[in-house]
Amino acid sequence: MKYRYEEFTWPEIREAVNGNRVAVLPVGTVEQHGPHLPLITDVLTASEMSRLAVERDPARAVLMPPVFYSFNEHHMDFPGTIAVNGETIIRYVTDIGRSLSRHGFRKILIVNGHGSNVPFLDIAARNITNETPAVSAMISWWKLIPKKLLEELRESERPGGMAHGCELETSVLLHLRPDLVQMDKAQKDINFQTPTEFFYWDLEGPSPVMFQEWFSRYSKTGTVGDPTKATAEKGAKFVAAVVERMCALIDEFRAREIRPRVDHH
Repeated sequence: MKYRYEEFTWPEIREAVNGNRVAVLPVGTVEQHGPHLPLITDVLTASEMSRLAVERDPARAVLMPPVFYSFNEHHMDFPGTIAVNGETIIRYVTDIGRSLSRHGFRKILIVNGHGSNVPFLDIAARNITNETPAVSAMISWWKLIPKKLLEELRESERPGGMAHGCELETSVLLHLRPDLVQMDKAQKDINFQTPTEFFYWDLEGPSPVMFQEWFSRYSKTGTVGDPTKATAEKGAKFVAAVVERMCALIDEFRAREIRPRVDHH
């Protein structure tokens, strides 16, 4: 059964809609990830784990082509990053959802691979839900990793060891695309600016403060974390856990009832 949206014909899209399939939209970005990881890291992680989840049972979902570019102006001091204005990415993703809704899709799951996408994709998902008959949800893939597994596998320090081009992302890339990882260039880069009570970066336990300044102010290499602790074995376990939980999420979202609105004016 087909599951890649761009490979469908228009009658097949109509059939997918009739099958109540969830539209899964990976969103990453193209930006620097230190001297050891490729610019496409955030696209690869989101799209490949989404693919693995969708292809496990194509009858329940279709996989959209990923969104490659997004908001990351704060990385522009390092060569390679392609930065898109925040309002542009909100409208762009909203319009993708609007198009899917017009074709009849009623469940649109946005799978995020880039930390700074979160506020913009949250708004886009809300726009889709508020402005169309469809409902949209957004999840960052690292949020699907069970806490117990992170505690078991993590070797880098807290906070800061898992933030950007770190133990987690590097492990996942070593599993998914080892040909793109240059481990001989991986460097620990955490304490260029010492974490405080309120200001630090970590994917496992984010700071309570929403804050993002120019990356070059607190990272010498473009990395924030300790990629030297990364292994392909860890990556395989992280990916398996994410895919397992994403499958469960797709099933739950697909089954979720869209109830009629009630105007209480």
